[in-house]
Amino acid sequence: MKTAAERIFSATFIVPQLCVIAFIALAVSPPAQADVTAFGQELSIPKNTANGTVVARHYITPSQLCGGSSCRITQVIAYPDGGGSPSNSTVLTTNVSGISTRLLINGRAYGTSYPGETVTRPIEVQLLGDGRENKGGSLAGVHASPYYYQLRAVENFDFRIYLKGTITPIDGTCSVPSQTVKLPKTLLQRLERIGSTAGTQSFQIQVNNCPKGYNRIGYTLAPVGGVITNSPGVLPLAGGSTASGIKIRVESAQGTPATLNTSISLSEYKKAEGGSFVIPMQASYIRTDTVAKPGTVNGAMTVFMDYR
Repeated sequence: MKTAAERIFSATFIVPQLCVIAFIALAVSPPAQADVTAFGQELSIPKNTANGTVVARHYITPSQLCGGSSCRITQVIAYPDGGGSPSNSTVLTTNVSGISTRLLINGRAYGTSYPGETVTRPIEVQLLGDGRENKGGSLAGVHASPYYYQLRAVENFDFRIYLKGTITPIDGTCSVPSQTVKLPKTLLQRLERIGSTAGTQSFQIQVNNCPKGYNRIGYTLAPVGGVITNSPGVLPLAGGSTASGIKIRVESAQGTPATLNTSISLSEYKKAEGGSFVIPMQASYIRTDTVAKPGTVNGAMTVFMDYR
């Protein structure tokens, strides 16, 4: 009979297909209490974007709002189409057919209202598909006061948020096929201490049939179950796992822990050409606890594509 130290692990590492647009556009904002222009550049966005899909994000920090680490927002006034009549809807239409906008304060969406929210983290302005045909064009408001949001705070300031930039619709997106990566069986004794790795298996993320026309295409590796603090590249145990103290770490082809939950540019993509690409990766077992039990180790991550 084999001892516990001689028993083996087996693992299934699943990368499900998901071509979700999680488009992030970070921009440099003006000094505190100055008006802000969000998305002031050309944005290439898939033409057929599902209703409610976020296609762009802009963040405004508390220091940009009020010059400190926090400030209390007492009122939000929201203007559809940049300067129309105020609306209490949490989703506003823009001047571009098919694209709407949403304002989040502490993660909650607001239209015209009196939030009474103390802002301690960046507020977020989103662009999202709204089910209409994306015909492209300028986001800039066409009214006398062409801003979309006006914030008021106990610090006695008005803060206006303008949306600018040009939307260019692109016909199509990349496709990312599902795949299952099987790590080889390994012995517990090869994972003798916390941080030890074994059973490395190479694989490739395939990104197929990307259309030309985007300024940038990025991908985000999102672990199912969330990121584990202070454990770069490590995936939480997924359903069906029977082992403990052992997890799976996703790595670059050179063995560096993968960057998770951050958009990474698909550097080989060229706007004038499009095409298909591969992202070389590898995965390994990693010891994560002083006490470990042999068994099956499963992990999973989702690949999100973003377009700009």
